[in-house]
Amino acid sequence: MKKIIIILLVILNIVFLIPVKAREKKLILSNKTIIIDPGHGSKDNGTSYNDIYEKDINLSISIYLKEYLGNFGANVYLTRIDDYDLSEPNTNRRKKSDFDNRIKIINDFHPDLVISIHQNYYKDSKYNGTQIFYKGNKELSDFLQGNINSDRIAKPIDNTLYMYNKIDCDVILIECGFLSNENDRKKLSSKNYQKDYANKLSTLISEYFKTN
Repeated sequence: MKKIIIILLVILNIVFLIPVKAREKKLILSNKTIIIDPGHGSKDNGTSYNDIYEKDINLSISIYLKEYLGNFGANVYLTRIDDYDLSEPNTNRRKKSDFDNRIKIINDFHPDLVISIHQNYYKDSKYNGTQIFYKGNKELSDFLQGNINSDRIAKPIDNTLYMYNKIDCDVILIECGFLSNENDRKKLSSKNYQKDYANKLSTLISEYFKTN
């Protein structure tokens, strides 16, 4: 009889523990508003290799990242949700118009953090791995860089870059990998890798904010 009671207590503890842990996970980022900006779109492919386009990888990772950050309770918004840019119709300064509208969306939300998703390319194909740039929160950037690719160090965003110079909050610009590198390119083209990458990012961000 005593053994049965002990088993029942163990089962009850497990049953009640699971939703508590789920609630704790959900609440970690519940006070955070995060904007994810998938770089490029439409006629602006970004960098590319044959028929592999940066704009598509950026969007895919961003959509997964939105979902995973949302699982931690964050209020998450995307600057684009499909293959388009944000320029005004018939503008003769398409890129500036695109930047201006992204800036407006971001600043109107007054987010705690902007995550800008991009891919890298370099003429020497030996270069690989994630490089993180930041405006504002160096500590978060160092934490992400150290846990994703410790072979590099997080660097400040060049303050002459038009778009980032006009954003009024912390920005993390993530160059996820190099399309010029065969191994990076193969991974970044995989939906499973994109999901895993977004999941790791969201987990690291939640870990950082849980203790900061």
